[in-house]
Amino acid sequence: MVESILTEARALVAAGGDPDWKELRDRLRALELSRDERRRALQQLERLGAVHRARRGRRPAQPVQPQSAPRRPPLRTRATVTGNMDVRRGDGDTLEWRLEPGVVAWELRISERPDPRGDYELRESGELPGEAIAVELPLGDVPLRVHLLGRNRSGRLVRRAILSGLTRETWAERWQRRGT
Repeated sequence: MVESILTEARALVAAGGDPDWKELRDRLRALELSRDERRRALQQLERLGAVHRARRGRRPAQPVQPQSAPRRPPLRTRATVTGNMDVRRGDGDTLEWRLEPGVVAWELRISERPDPRGDYELRESGELPGEAIAVELPLGDVPLRVHLLGRNRSGRLVRRAILSGLTRETWAERWQRRGT
C-alpha cells in the first residue's frame, strides 16, 4: 500500500501536476505501519516533494517576445556652460565672447567624447591672440568639450569658460549655465 501511494505521487510529479502533499501524508499515516516504516515512507514522500519543488523552480525559459512599446531614447547630453565669462552662439558654428582688456592670450582646447560613458579625449589645442572674440567649432554628432582660458601678461588665468556636451543637435538648444 505504501508503494502505491508513492507511485501515485511520482506519476503526478512526472506529469508536471501538483500533488496534494497533505492528503498523501495523511494517507500514509492512516496505514497500519510500524514507527520506522512510517518514518521511512514519510521521508520518501518528502524527497518526492523536494524533487517536485526543484523541477518547478527550474522551468525552461520562455522565449523572449519583442516588446511593442517603444524603447527609451539613448542617454542624451545637455550642453552646459561653466565659467566666469559670458559666451554665446554666433553665426553658424561660431562661439563668440566679448573683448576682455586684461587678456593677452586665449588658450583653446577642444576635446571629444566618442563613448557616452567615457571621458573626453583631447582633439586639438591652440592659442588665440588677446583680441580674438570668436572661434569656429567643429560640431558633429560626437559631444565636444571646449575650454576657453584667458591669461594676462604674467600667465595668470583671469577669464575662463568651459562648454560641455556640444553637438550639432545641442548647439541650437538652450545651454545650461553653471557658475564657478
